[in-house]
Amino acid sequence: MIKNIRYVPDLNRLMAESESNYVRLLKLMPEFDSRDKWLWGVRSREGLTGRVSFEVTERFKYTSTVSINQQDRPGSWLSKPVLVIRMYHDAEMAEVVDSKSRGQFKGSYAYPNEKMFHSDEKEQLNAYLGEWLSQCIQHGYATEPLSLEGIL
Repeated sequence: MIKNIRYVPDLNRLMAESESNYVRLLKLMPEFDSRDKWLWGVRSREGLTGRVSFEVTERFKYTSTVSINQQDRPGSWLSKPVLVIRMYHDAEMAEVVDSKSRGQFKGSYAYPNEKMFHSDEKEQLNAYLGEWLSQCIQHGYATEPLSLEGIL
């Protein structure tokens, strides 16, 4: 008989990841207050180039919603991730709130569950977001000129 396993999130780790993701997002979205779209190319070790788009879909005083989409190459058979991120400007935190392929996420899930989500699914997605953004920062390049106003 399989018992339900209760997941207890590590709030310190979740907050640290959310704060780091907020900083990473702002690095990849310069001029955040005056623009809504950014497109980055990302080179792999093999020299292949992919594209990642960032789009602000909602703006409010204390929060913004950003859609991040890895764009397919023509003929690709594998669906690429699309994540919806909520940025909390007053707390300077960002978290994954939705995925176009899976829908909105709960903070935790009972395990086992009907959709077979991990009990810490949202925590894993936020860690994935951090790794993805770090790759964009380390191996990415802007596909359009960026203004250095306010940076220097």
